[in-house]
Amino acid sequence: MEIKRLTIEECREGVFDIRRKVFIEEQNCPEHMEWEEEEERDSVYFVAFSGNRAVGCLRLRPVEQDLWKMERVAVLKEFRRRRIATDLVREAMIFVQTETPSSSIYAYAQVTALQAYVSLGFTVLSKVWIEDETFIPHQTIFWGTPVSIPVFLKHQAENSDVVYEEYDARHPSVLPKIEAYKQRLENLETWNIRSLHIHLEDLVVSKIIRNNFINFCANSQKFLDGNHDLSSDIMKQSKNLLKIADAKLNTGHFNEVDENWRKLYALVSFVQSFLLFRGRRADFELQNALKIADKGLCMGRIDEEIVPIRQLAWLIHEQLPAVFATIHPSFLSISFEKTQNFLSPLPNSVPIPECCDEDCLERVISAVSQGTPLLIRQHCMHMPAVRKWNIEFLLKELHSRTFPVEIGTKYSDEDWSQKLMTFRDFIENSENQRLYLAQHRLFDQVPHLKRDVIIPDACFGESTNPDDVDMNMWIGPSNTVSPLHTDPRNNMFVQVHGTKLFRMVSPEDTDSVYPFDGILSNTSQVDVENPDPEEFPEFSRIRRVFDGVVNAGDALFIPQKWWHFVRSTTPSISISFWFD
Repeated sequence: MEIKRLTIEECREGVFDIRRKVFIEEQNCPEHMEWEEEEERDSVYFVAFSGNRAVGCLRLRPVEQDLWKMERVAVLKEFRRRRIATDLVREAMIFVQTETPSSSIYAYAQVTALQAYVSLGFTVLSKVWIEDETFIPHQTIFWGTPVSIPVFLKHQAENSDVVYEEYDARHPSVLPKIEAYKQRLENLETWNIRSLHIHLEDLVVSKIIRNNFINFCANSQKFLDGNHDLSSDIMKQSKNLLKIADAKLNTGHFNEVDENWRKLYALVSFVQSFLLFRGRRADFELQNALKIADKGLCMGRIDEEIVPIRQLAWLIHEQLPAVFATIHPSFLSISFEKTQNFLSPLPNSVPIPECCDEDCLERVISAVSQGTPLLIRQHCMHMPAVRKWNIEFLLKELHSRTFPVEIGTKYSDEDWSQKLMTFRDFIENSENQRLYLAQHRLFDQVPHLKRDVIIPDACFGESTNPDDVDMNMWIGPSNTVSPLHTDPRNNMFVQVHGTKLFRMVSPEDTDSVYPFDGILSNTSQVDVENPDPEEFPEFSRIRRVFDGVVNAGDALFIPQKWWHFVRSTTPSISISFWFD
């Protein structure tokens, strides 16, 4: 079965045949009610084909700005009970979501088909009313998103003098129901879980998995509506779907996984977390709900306007009590761990060029344009994060949040691994492991921390859009190491708390740093603190390596493809701002 989006001129004969057989012959609708040429020309049609034969149809008609009316949903009798009508409605919803995302849909649904619409995410707005001349019972239904519903309500407020039928979605008696629904969405008291299926592509996740997801969402919505217990069957469905998505995420390189599997992981995580949040009876259930939401944020990817998983995680975390944590000595400002607070100079070591923030604007502009490193002293002392943040502050803000943590001395080692753990467990480090929360998009996961961060001006060239700047966090104890490596974009590295040592090599000397083959081709094999001249003789022939110490409030411009090694000498918090 294939569904096509067409104009009336592309499908007139087949669509009219379906509508004549279903509405005029089967349901005895008056023929004069069925055809209106102007409406036909203005509409978008979704037509289901079995081979070359049109067997089902749906009409979307624009009735005003940002509002569609769904009409003439029909399937030939011999092709019913195959989910064709459901698929037609789903395609119409996808079209509106992707092509006109600020638009909503309403329809006059025949009562006999009402539950099919409800199962896809439509809300019933009216009591049963009888259509004139056909005498068929109908109810008015509506579908919108957190983006489109406010737009719909705004338009209706502007057109308050227009008169509508009492059962119309725009009638003054109906609008308060939509307004109340909008408020419940904004407060995360409910969510339209049934309609989340429109964000998954069948060609990727398959119809079987999509239908399993639809069933899971339907059962979840019943629980939220008070018509179903939060049974083990619902949680089992979610775990099975997460298991499927997780297997796909861990097949091949993570960055090459199709976005639909990330969406599935995020969608299921949101629903599972939301159910636990709404049905909670104890703090441990809130903690479990938060852990699930954070895993969805770390492993999945979804637009916050589709499911507010970041908002949900923040709301749950705010309701959890503060926790006591015994901070591991390596995270304390006075650490008992022996740390060398300087790099032993090599014969070819020279200082990284530097300037003071007060008099170096032209030098910063020159360094960025020419692609040369520059250490800018006290460049970010005005940033609130530099004044406020330390390990204790982040523990208060993030104690029960879950993040991906590196385990091992450096990521190029064979015994290096990653593990998801709460910030509290990370700071306590009860197993005395070498831990590092490295290069994590923490601001995507915990956006409220952005209020303390100011993106350096140098990151803005032709674009002034902050979304074009990738921000990554680095949080770790003393003696964390990032081996000599390159970044794919320019990097303005800001030290927020603590001190780090840098050793840098020009991209002109790439062959002399002995990059790994394959996936680690941006990483050097050389231990640049103690290079072995016999194993890596070309490294000692590099004309210059650049060394520097970066303190709290300093910024280091690292040009794209410049090699850089990093070691922390104290507990450290850093932010890298990648830009073009």
